[in-house]
Amino acid sequence: MLRRTPFPRPTARGWTVIAVGIGLIGGGLVATTSVAVSAGLLLLVLVVLGVAMAFLVAAPLRGSRTAPRATVQVGEVYRERITLRGTSVPIGPRSTLLVREQLEDAFASVSDAEVYVEVGPSVPPAVFDVEALAMHRGRSLVGPVTIRVEDPFGLLRIDRPVVPAEEVVVVPASTALSAMDTGALAGAVSADEGRVGQGGSADDSELRPYRPGDPIRRVHWAQSARRGELHVRQTAQAQPPEAVIALDLRRSSYQDLGRDDLAELSDLGGDAAFEHAVVVAASVARALAARTSRVVLVTDDTVTRHAGDAGGLTDVLVGLADVRVRSDARAVTDVLPDVRGRDVHGMTAVVTGHCTMEQATALVASTNGSSRGILATIVPPDPVVRGILDRGGWRTLVVPVARTGANR
Repeated sequence: MLRRTPFPRPTARGWTVIAVGIGLIGGGLVATTSVAVSAGLLLLVLVVLGVAMAFLVAAPLRGSRTAPRATVQVGEVYRERITLRGTSVPIGPRSTLLVREQLEDAFASVSDAEVYVEVGPSVPPAVFDVEALAMHRGRSLVGPVTIRVEDPFGLLRIDRPVVPAEEVVVVPASTALSAMDTGALAGAVSADEGRVGQGGSADDSELRPYRPGDPIRRVHWAQSARRGELHVRQTAQAQPPEAVIALDLRRSSYQDLGRDDLAELSDLGGDAAFEHAVVVAASVARALAARTSRVVLVTDDTVTRHAGDAGGLTDVLVGLADVRVRSDARAVTDVLPDVRGRDVHGMTAVVTGHCTMEQATALVASTNGSSRGILATIVPPDPVVRGILDRGGWRTLVVPVARTGANR
């Protein structure tokens, strides 16, 4: 415990006492005045006693952090509880110390991040509740929790970490989707599920005996007649479709979006527009996770596969917490061929700032007949672009920033 405890540092009062004590001892020795030497030694003894008292309080201290979750959404309050336990020795000192929790810029403290608590023998563990509002997405450190112990004379101070820092992932929030957008998502999933769930023949389906409640349309009449009893197709893909959320990371897609309707998004770097696109991607992912068997996030250099909850929503949101806009990012159409056909066999939702005719043509060409495409943009696409997507079977969602009043 002593090895983990920093050596006490003198306070301003402590340095004064040390200087006066050394001065009295030196002056008393020169002037052969025993009273001065005794007074100086007494002051130095007080400093030594202060060191011992500070160590007795700080060394046995133990702390723990309890948080309901390590993932929080932008706009939500992160809550944690810090518990401190002092010495259990009955003759140990009782002391009041300062406890401080370190918060990075991603959080804004709602409650006081520092408080004075009392520790010592026969004193119940001190409890310190911290609340902080999540302001920015990304990975942020909470902590370490440090304590400040001073000796009873106010001569020395120990600053010691008692709880190490922990990582908290701040995932993007959601924006409200209109009834039209929600209907488009539901319609795309329903259409895709109908195509994926259809059986063709015994060659691409497994057959099993008919069970009460099986749809008549799935009865394989030729095989039933040959086998003498009803058999139905049990297609391996007869399940809700999978979905890809493909987020465009190219900076050029979020620049010059229109200074009239989207003045606050027309920043030179396109960072504000990209942040809204991340929110749109999170909103679409949450809507699709409830309707598909799995959601996969695809960006320029990252494929976040399902590894957790039903639908993989948590994996997608954590992936969205890490994405950054880049000038050298590849186009979505260059990334999708590396993923589709190996990982996902269902629908594709592309989220971008704006879409050109060339990009729309490439998107339609990158999906085959068994895929359903959705383009989610921040600004309304050109009528020609919308026509290309409509003819290719793609649905278009426009999710502008709420306060801009951009027209659909």
